[in-house]
Amino acid sequence: MRPRGTPVRHALALGAMLALLTGCSVMHLGHSGGAPDVTAATAPAESGKKHGHDKADSKSLDPLDEARLRAQEQPNEPWWPYQEATLEAKAGLSAQAEASLRASIARDSGYAPALTALSRTLYEQGRHEEAIRMLAPVREGRVTLSDGERATALAGLALHEAALGREADARATAAGLPRDEAAGVSGYLAARGTDHDAADKATQAALKASPSSAASHNNRGIALLRAADADGAEKEFLRAIELDPMRAAPYYNLAILQRWYRMDPAAAAIRFKQYWNLSHADPDSLYAELGRGTPTPVAEGTSK
Repeated sequence: MRPRGTPVRHALALGAMLALLTGCSVMHLGHSGGAPDVTAATAPAESGKKHGHDKADSKSLDPLDEARLRAQEQPNEPWWPYQEATLEAKAGLSAQAEASLRASIARDSGYAPALTALSRTLYEQGRHEEAIRMLAPVREGRVTLSDGERATALAGLALHEAALGREADARATAAGLPRDEAAGVSGYLAARGTDHDAADKATQAALKASPSSAASHNNRGIALLRAADADGAEKEFLRAIELDPMRAAPYYNLAILQRWYRMDPAAAAIRFKQYWNLSHADPDSLYAELGRGTPTPVAEGTSK
């Protein structure tokens, strides 16, 4: 292990709060009340007659084609284009998925699942200014959301602001959140910084507020690793994985821990492979060493 106080020179992967970043490319379905009630809106048989196809034709469609058909049949319902986006994302059709999310929001500017999913997409692509413009109506109260939905959207807004280095704006946005959400965002922001004491306090508070949050455990691990407590950090990263095995960030952080704290390139390569199966974002360019066969041996005490 490195001596306590040695700075970490790697871009540890932070865990964003409230499902903005899940570490998984599959979007979560979510609708206030679930999928639209097609019986109450337009019964499948009646809809088929109206649009020149029958019920049997509808059953023969694959899920994506059916979602596109229903989106045409129910032009005011935001759930169907959101469902399109979900299926398109699973199929690797990222551009189409984004277009479908925007279509969903165009139908209902306060449709929280689409707002959250598009916010996450924009975050992953580094398009933070776009996301801030999209979420500004939420902060200004120009769209109607439930308290929980509004908190999720504002937490995402704070993360976009932080990504652009607007720390004061991010903290001001987080200040308007309920206590638990505010604690989580504060922990995230503190883990990004260089003040070890502030990060220690903030990430502990976030865990106390949300002890079952994988993101909070990941962020707590980052704070501990930056304080050179590799054993404590490892426990937190493993707990994050236990809570959410599809969250990519803890695997990346374990790769850094194994490579530059435990001096175990082979173990680091295993963790990096687990990460790479979930995400190809590589802020510290670890793939060059850990993603290409056998890692390069490292002399004890060497830092990168």
